[in-house]
Amino acid sequence: MIPLPRPEHPRPDRRRDRWVSLNGPWRLAFAKNAPEAVGYDRTITVPFAFQSEASGIGTAEAHEVIWYRRTFEPPVRGSDERVLLHFGAVDFEAAVWVDGADVGTHRGGHTSFTFDITDALEPGADDHEVTVRAIDEMRSDQLRGKQTATFPYMIHYTPTSGIWQPVWIEVTGSCWIAELTVQAEADGTIRAIADVRGPDAATLRLTIDVDGEPTVIDGTGTLTGHVDAVRAWSPDDPALYDLTAEVLSPRGQVLDTVHGAVGFRTLAIDGDEWLLNGAPLRQRLLLDQGYWPESLLTPPSDEAMLSDLRFVKGAGFNGVRKHQKIEDPRFLWHADRLGVLVWEELPSPFGIARVEGKLAEDAVTEWTEAIERDRSHPSVIAWVPFNESWGIQGVRHRLEHQDTVRRFVALTRELDPSRPVVDNSGWGHVDTDVVDVHDYDQDPLRLAARWTNVESRNWDRGDVAGVGDFDLARWLVFADVDDPSAVDPQILREMVPDVTVWADGCTPPAGTAGPLVLSEVGGIGLDTGGPVQDRFDYATARNGDDLVERLKALVAAIESVDRVRGWCWTQLADTAQETNGLLTADRRPKIDVARLRQELLALPWTPTTKKVDT
Repeated sequence: MIPLPRPEHPRPDRRRDRWVSLNGPWRLAFAKNAPEAVGYDRTITVPFAFQSEASGIGTAEAHEVIWYRRTFEPPVRGSDERVLLHFGAVDFEAAVWVDGADVGTHRGGHTSFTFDITDALEPGADDHEVTVRAIDEMRSDQLRGKQTATFPYMIHYTPTSGIWQPVWIEVTGSCWIAELTVQAEADGTIRAIADVRGPDAATLRLTIDVDGEPTVIDGTGTLTGHVDAVRAWSPDDPALYDLTAEVLSPRGQVLDTVHGAVGFRTLAIDGDEWLLNGAPLRQRLLLDQGYWPESLLTPPSDEAMLSDLRFVKGAGFNGVRKHQKIEDPRFLWHADRLGVLVWEELPSPFGIARVEGKLAEDAVTEWTEAIERDRSHPSVIAWVPFNESWGIQGVRHRLEHQDTVRRFVALTRELDPSRPVVDNSGWGHVDTDVVDVHDYDQDPLRLAARWTNVESRNWDRGDVAGVGDFDLARWLVFADVDDPSAVDPQILREMVPDVTVWADGCTPPAGTAGPLVLSEVGGIGLDTGGPVQDRFDYATARNGDDLVERLKALVAAIESVDRVRGWCWTQLADTAQETNGLLTADRRPKIDVARLRQELLALPWTPTTKKVDT
């Protein structure tokens, strides 16, 4: 396994040797004034949001404009070298100044951005100053995921505003790699393209180390080549190989060097099969909100991310569906190393906003940035631009929303034709490579019957049963009405819907549906006695043994359906109101982990794929 660089680099998959972390104490102010007029009266620990305890502030007060400031020592650099300032993520809009000079802005709360600050650095200064203004308004027309939604039936989490992922500085030559995309197939074929910034014509050189034997590929534009004797990456053999990318001047001088790793693996959809390295893939996933009580959306440490991923593998699962969050790149690096499959999903807009106009433009930009950054990770096996018709309510019969879905799917396939696209997870499929559905029915026999031979029934799932206090049929009505904001919540609760859905009605042409995945199931809670406000789950287990037995029964029923190729259990850890995690919010297991693994592995499916010769 590729070792973890120490100290932990914020982008271990694209790291430079000369870098300085700007995490730690920053001065903070809540104000809307111009930078020079702000009184910085607080200290915050970056990269944690001010709403979190880990930030050192932990206030629930609403502040939509946040100012940050800190000084840093000038990096040692040559006269022709550049200084890059990186932000992992700032929610939602960031403006940045260095030594009083405006160096740039960025919109989008979940993706990374970089500014070349070389020309802004005050010559001869003993230290430099960086100022950041973050704006995170409680608006409906921005992508928020599950942060502070207040509309009926919405589960809501404490928001994460401002800087919430690492900040760091790197030094490069006059030309530098802004992003590097590497696609590596199981047979050793490799294709790479770099976004190189700078004034000079340059050559890109890749070096891949296989057991001490380097393979060098160089040229301009898109590089293609072949690497011999590689093992295919898979959950049961997460083979990674050291990768070095260099930018060379016309005279052969190395101008920039980034280090990372590459995994060789091939994904394909063949009819109703999902193939990994030519072998049928059976997915046993956990829904993962990527949320911690002390640090909210920010991972508290690398060890915290590793602990979650080790639990996934140790409990008998082989992947996660990241839900309503574009995860920190370090998480994907660790998933690559440990062999954990990942579905990546675009966060939805706040409440009932529709993805159109400026919101659609922002969503396109943010989704593009996420895919371009993360598409080189072998662990990422699916892209999900929409979830449960959030932002596209009424997609079953609203042609403009169907067009929106098609545009996002087309964009996704253009940016990365190598992975399947799940157009609208849960229901309301328009143009999808995977038929994924959400079904929290707690009756194993009824659950299996609903999905057995469903394609022959034109994807009519039949009656949708209520689960405890949560009636999925009514939720489907909410997702389908033209204007949910006009529906009185009490009336909505009393509606007796007459709904026939193929995850609500957009039936694909015969033979084009792809594999069937039940991408949200279970949701069984277990109250551990902690402080939970407005507790939410779909059913409640008596104890850990009861939870394992219920999980086993539902999984066995799902896996008995011939057409099913995967499922995702809700969920990894308790989050806010949701008490249906296999772990508590502070990551204590509710179940006997070894027993759960034994029960899952005893079922006919094997959750991992067999290796193939390459």
